[in-house]
Order: sequence, then structure tokens, then C-alpha cells
Amino acid sequence: MLVRAIALSVALLIGIGVIVPLATGNAEAGPRRHRKHRRHYKKYSKQWWREYHRRQRRLARIRARKRAMRLKQLRLQREHEAQKADPNSSANVAIKAPVKPDAPATLPTGAKAPAGWKTAQQSPAELQFRVDNASGDQIGSASIAVVGQAVEQGSRDKSVGGIPTTSLRRDVIDKMIRENGWVVNDYQKEIGGQQVYVVVAQSQAKNGQVQSRMFYFTEVDGKIYSVATNSAASEGERLAEESEKVINSLKSRVRPSLRASVQN
Repeated sequence: MLVRAIALSVALLIGIGVIVPLATGNAEAGPRRHRKHRRHYKKYSKQWWREYHRRQRRLARIRARKRAMRLKQLRLQREHEAQKADPNSSANVAIKAPVKPDAPATLPTGAKAPAGWKTAQQSPAELQFRVDNASGDQIGSASIAVVGQAVEQGSRDKSVGGIPTTSLRRDVIDKMIRENGWVVNDYQKEIGGQQVYVVVAQSQAKNGQVQSRMFYFTEVDGKIYSVATNSAASEGERLAEESEKVINSLKSRVRPSLRASVQN
């Protein structure tokens, strides 16, 4: 009996020793059997070219997203550095200087601003205006700014100066979130014979009234300009017409002195 028990125990141990490694090997080999293999097509065949163009489109989208992200990072970095600057320093005074109320309002091209537009603040990269009605009461505000450098041109229907319109729209959405607003619509419109990207938004003023917000983006001389307006909903159509006149002025000629200061 003792010999039989010992024999059975030895046989059981041997069986377990054989079964466990086999089970472990099968478990490790399982995922490899189901691994998806990349298809291989004959070089320069129709399927090969189709797969090649698909990869190129994907890489182009990735590069566009990286460019847009880099542009946004640079812009945020400049804003952060400007906020940290000493407001009493001469450098900061040069960046943003108040303008006398009776100073003539001019556009970056040197042309006269629309009637009722009065210069509020100016800097090398931005001009801010107060917009008054015929009675001299303020009905809104406007600004003209350089928001970035143009990059390699992509699809003309979905970019401004190579920057995807989705990135520009996202910037407006972020701004509206900070200012208790929301985006209503976006589209491209031909102004002065060229495509201009327009984002329509609204925000709520402190008195509860809904404000009309318009953002125009266009590329001029390798730079992306933004023309933005903020007004009561009843004055939105007027400021939209005046913004298009400003866009036409930018398309015609940008003042060289403004170009040089923006590049710095």
C-alpha cells in the first residue's frame, strides 16, 4: 500500500509539472495568434497608392494640429510675459498706451476708421476702438489685432494662412467661455475677392442684455489679422458692415511701420 501511494503521488506531481507549463505557454501565445498584421500591397499598385495617400493625409492633419498648438502656446506665453511685466516700466508703457479722446482714429493701413470709431488703446500688435453713435453715446467696441504668423498653406476652404479654422474657432470659444458667452455660427465669406473666416458669437452683459460678437480672420502679408466687435444686438448689423470695410482696407495695404513693430 505504501509503495502504491508513493507511486501515485509521483505520477500526480509529474502530471502537474507537464500541464502547468503547457497552459502557461498557450496563454502567452494566445494574444500573438490574434495580433492584427498590416496588409502588404504590391508597390505602386492601386491599393498601395490608396494606402499611401491615406497615411499622408493623416500626417498632414497631425502636422496642422501641432502647428496650431505651437501657435497657441507662443501666444499664451507672450500674454503671460506681458502680464508679469511691471505696469510702470517703460517697456510696458510702449506695449499698451492710452490715446487722447480727440485723437483721429485710423486703421493699420493709415486710412480713416469708420464713422463713430474712436481710438481707445493701441499697441504694436493691436488697436482698440470705442464705437459711438451719432449722439456720441457708446454702442460698442472693436479691435484689430495680429493673432499669429501664417504658415504653409493647407486647404484653402478650411484654413486661414495655413492655420485650420477649427483652431481659430476654438480660440473664440475659449474667449467666450471666459466672458460668459457662446458661439452661434461660423462660416467663410468672400470679402474683397478673398475668403475671410467669420465666427458669430454672443455674450451677456452685466445688465443682462445679449451682446453681439463678431470675429473676422484674414491673412495679409504673411500675418493673420483679427477684426473683432462687441455691441448691442440692435447694432450688430452696422458693426458687421463696418468690419467688412476694415477688412477691405487691410487687404489693400498694411502700414509698413505696423508690420515692423509686429515682427519685433
